[in-house]
Amino acid sequence: MIAMAMKSYQNHAELLVKEYLLADPLIPYTSIIGGIFACKMVYDLTDLFSDVYFKSYSSLTKLQRIEWNNRAISTFHAVFIATMSLYFVFCSDLFSDQIHGDLVTFQSSAQSTFALG
Repeated sequence: MIAMAMKSYQNHAELLVKEYLLADPLIPYTSIIGGIFACKMVYDLTDLFSDVYFKSYSSLTKLQRIEWNNRAISTFHAVFIATMSLYFVFCSDLFSDQIHGDLVTFQSSAQSTFALG
């Protein structure tokens, strides 16, 4: 009985991966590459702006500057994900019960896959 339930969950997970993640491989790969470039851009802009606007930044050690810039990436990522999540929940029709018949956890769009992974 447990083995059958496990097999059912495994089949469901495989179907989920095939239909949602691998349906259009360009979107996840573009999202990954775009995310890498966005992180690099935020890192470099943080380094540039922090040096100009925070006088104590120049007195930090190299390791502390790296940590500061990494925290900026983390903060930017958190704000971006929260903004996109709120948009999908409150502004888009992605999670509307009237449009989609699937469970909420299985609903996805190209935009949500690109933005949220």
